[in-house]
Amino acid sequence: MRAVDRNQAAALGVGVTLALFSMAVSAAEGGTAYAADGFPATAFKYARMVEPELGVPPRIDLGEGVEIPLYVDGVQMRGNLNSCDNPSRLGKGCISGSVLQRYEGRTRDGKPLPDVVWVSFGRNSSQVFKGRFYLLGSVQMIGYHEKTGATAFFESSDAIGPWARVDPETNRLTGLMPWIDDPEAFNRAFRTPGKLQCVQCHQNDPFIHNSFIDAAKMPGSEEIVVPRIRTWERDMQHDLPYYVIGGENWDMRTIHIEGNGCLGCHRIGMGTAKLFIRYGWDPNEHMPPKSPGSLSVDWKALLECWENRPENTPGCEWVIPPARESLGRVVGDDYPYKAAFNQPGREALDQPVVGSFKEKFRKASRGDKAFKRPKRKAPSHP
Repeated sequence: MRAVDRNQAAALGVGVTLALFSMAVSAAEGGTAYAADGFPATAFKYARMVEPELGVPPRIDLGEGVEIPLYVDGVQMRGNLNSCDNPSRLGKGCISGSVLQRYEGRTRDGKPLPDVVWVSFGRNSSQVFKGRFYLLGSVQMIGYHEKTGATAFFESSDAIGPWARVDPETNRLTGLMPWIDDPEAFNRAFRTPGKLQCVQCHQNDPFIHNSFIDAAKMPGSEEIVVPRIRTWERDMQHDLPYYVIGGENWDMRTIHIEGNGCLGCHRIGMGTAKLFIRYGWDPNEHMPPKSPGSLSVDWKALLECWENRPENTPGCEWVIPPARESLGRVVGDDYPYKAAFNQPGREALDQPVVGSFKEKFRKASRGDKAFKRPKRKAPSHP
């Protein structure tokens, strides 16, 4: 992995990833306090809260995950790349070594929960700056009940160094993350969403798909690791259920135009789409999958509604998905959970990055030897 200069590093968009999750936290008994309305103070307490609906979160071994391959002109490449065929769209850079893993839901005593799926994502954002290696990234978990729509989000702190590392030969994340059998360590490693609404990016359902994420395939198959969730009928009232345990006051709105072809298979989170567009994605070059660009008129209608607002666009409405016992429905101006990210110009991740790129490195590495590249040869991984 080669070193990068200041300008290149700033362009890589790592600061975007860090800014999203670098929220103020305070120490509390049993772990890191990150509470907000609806969420307990620690990740362990949140795991107990979601257990009746989703079972227990998975035990994450990053070394067993599926690496997300990066391609340059169709050839898989590793390291810190200037560009690639399938960037993450969370910035302008391409850093290999991120990993995904899918798990069937399970109870605490190991009983399978076939309607529950968990996905873990180890994001590698590591850099070499002025000849020094900095381990940067995060580990996330999403649990989802495919019939009820119950969802949980867990996010690591940025300081994953005590548990994770980067293999110097392959540039991929490895390491075993703490599990709920060690509550204190689990709380140091993970936190609840708190005041950060994960649905500003995960708008239409819990799992985001793009050419970066979907490059990871289940071993020995062409099946993508992150599951595609389809609706069983396109009646808006009985659409794909989706709600966040603890996030009942989150803004779950998406825009809806009856008969719009882009909405024929799924809801569309316009904030997420605008985020990807900001970093070079053109919907008409990719959607719909079998006939890219054929729904450009429908996409234009959604864009116009988004910019003009549904309340000013005849035939366009705000809708929220089914949740628990509630059907999906149209909501009006009296919707009590409006959030800034559901406004034009305030879309997902559209916040200023706090602090300089150099300062991010300094804070991430301060007092933590785990951020230095290991000199010993790392074990090989499949």
